[in-house]
Amino acid sequence: MTGTFELYNVDRIFYGFRLKAADGSVVAVSARYPDKESAVQGIRTARECAATGLISDCCTSGT
Repeated sequence: MTGTFELYNVDRIFYGFRLKAADGSVVAVSARYPDKESAVQGIRTARECAATGLISDCCTSGT
């Protein structure tokens, strides 16, 4: 089973989404969006970026 994007209402005014792993744990939470359509577009953008995103190691330790 793959991860799932969940749309939800924030404070009954805004919309947001969270990405849940296959085990149900929350992996990421979005910012607030003014409408549902914007939140859906945010999911599309997150999908696009995740598929092509590079890893940037900003750790200060050697491990």
